[in-house]
Amino acid sequence: MAIRFDAGARRSILAATIEAEKHGRSRPLPRDLLMGLLSLPESPVPAGVVGPGADARALIAAAMADSTAAALGESPQDAERILQRAAAMAADRGAPEVGMLDILSAALQGPSAVADAGPAAAARGAEIGAPPRASVAMPGTTGERSTRHRTAAGVTRSGIGYDSHRFGDAGPLVLGGIRIPDSPRLIGHSDGDAVAHAITDAILGAAGAGDIGEMFSDTDPANRGRDSLEMLGAAVERVRSLGFRVHHVDVTVVTERPKIAPHRDAMRSALAEALGVERDQVSIKGKTNEGMGWIGRGEGMASLAVATLIEPAK
Repeated sequence: MAIRFDAGARRSILAATIEAEKHGRSRPLPRDLLMGLLSLPESPVPAGVVGPGADARALIAAAMADSTAAALGESPQDAERILQRAAAMAADRGAPEVGMLDILSAALQGPSAVADAGPAAAARGAEIGAPPRASVAMPGTTGERSTRHRTAAGVTRSGIGYDSHRFGDAGPLVLGGIRIPDSPRLIGHSDGDAVAHAITDAILGAAGAGDIGEMFSDTDPANRGRDSLEMLGAAVERVRSLGFRVHHVDVTVVTERPKIAPHRDAMRSALAEALGVERDQVSIKGKTNEGMGWIGRGEGMASLAVATLIEPAK
């Protein structure tokens, strides 16, 4: 009988898959498995080792430079062997499911430790070979990927948001949750923050939870001049109540003015706080319209956002 992976282990495998895809890999490497483990709030690495607020990526970089971590291997097959080793370790404990600590321990021992584990584990009733499809979110063919994500480690969903506003009179401009005093404001029922509005629509769309107009009607006096970050936070709470969490947002601001780059880091920090994520999970880019159309004439700006949500496996 195949040993199943518990909820934490499934989340770490999903995080590893996402990490691999960010680097153009169709299947995770051992380093992606370790990154997935360290990126989760419930990471088995003790808080005292990581340190409060520590960057898991910095920790991983240091670990991979170590000769022990370097021995993890460099192929997807090595990652699969580590998961097989984790299953054997769980069987040794008599556990019905593989946990995050099993995966971490197996990773630190390396894939070569799997070679001698198969026969002993099989004698105890654990299926150690190719990990069972329903238990491991290791993507193979394109046709299998959606099913594996859905049954093993949860579902990733994406949404697209768009917002545009005309420029008004003197500033400050509210954009991405910050105030830019030397730019004209945007006209809107709330504070006109086109970036926050686009992200709000994107996360609501990804969760199938309506849109910003339905949630914050422009006919409601309570929303007049309202802080758009507050609205974004309320949308985040709505998608959380539906079982989703925000994983990443990517925003493109199309405007002739102001330049986005000088304000990018401040925007990322403000938006990350409202979204309940780390700053490196928020991306903001500025583009001009090369002088074309209403944006090119400086009449206003537009913002487009893509949000990725994760729904953990039930």
